[in-house]
Parts: sequence; structure tokens; C-alpha cells
Amino acid sequence: MFFNEEIMTLHSDAPDAATIITKLAHQLEAKDLVTEKFLPHVLAREEKYPTGLAAGPIGVAIPHTDSIYVKESQIAFASLAKPISFKNMVDLEQDVPVLLVFMIAMSSPHEQTALLSNLMNMFQDQQTLQQLNQSDTKKQVIDILNTNKII
Repeated sequence: MFFNEEIMTLHSDAPDAATIITKLAHQLEAKDLVTEKFLPHVLAREEKYPTGLAAGPIGVAIPHTDSIYVKESQIAFASLAKPISFKNMVDLEQDVPVLLVFMIAMSSPHEQTALLSNLMNMFQDQQTLQQLNQSDTKKQVIDILNTNKII
């Protein structure tokens, strides 16, 4: 299972992308799932290769870095109280208002490829994204992810 209820933040009030990335990375680090080098590498990668994705009215972001900084595979999830800007992964000049963040920490590269494919399929379903955005409990989030075969 890639999602842990203890590494989820619902309706977060993060003011910007760096803040939510830092918050999620610290949650992963507190559980000893990533190395201390994980956060700086995620932030550096986000600068160079942004992960914002305009998936319709609900933008998503999938910040991540190389598997060498990951001890055990996990995804940290955050829904946001209000949209924050991430640079668009397709058009670096464009900002994407993001409401859902999936910070990917995979310990082996092949896991990341399959997971990204499954996530991209889920991002095409606006109803599912709306449900994730409106979820008030971590159990609701886990149930939605299970239904979409993300876990």
C-alpha cells in the first residue's frame, strides 16, 4: 500500500508550492521513508522540471525525485483549502492552480512508471478529483484511491 493515513493532509492552508512540498516531505522523513536529501532534491527538481498538471477545474501536482533518496515506497497526499500555483509540466511559462498534491516517493524506478500511469488515468476523471478534493476524512481518500486502483 503506497498511501498511509498518517502522511495525508486534508484542506491544507499552504501559501505556496514550496510550503506544501516541504510539509509532505517532512511527513515522509518523520516516518523514516526518505533520506534527509529527499526534500532538497524534490525542490530542485520542481524548479527544473515542474509537475503541475491542468486536469480541468481541479489542478494536480506530482512532485517527486530519484528513487535513491527513498527508503520505502510511499505517496504523501494533500488536498488544499485554496489553490496554489505550480508551474505547468507541459508549458513552463504557465501556472497551474493546484488543489491536489501527490508527492511520489518510490524506492525503485519501475514502481514510479506504473504508478504515474495509473495516476494520469485517474486525473482524467473530474468526478474522482472532485471527490478527493471534497473528502473530509482520510478514510474517504483511501476508499477513493482503492476504487481507482491507485493503492
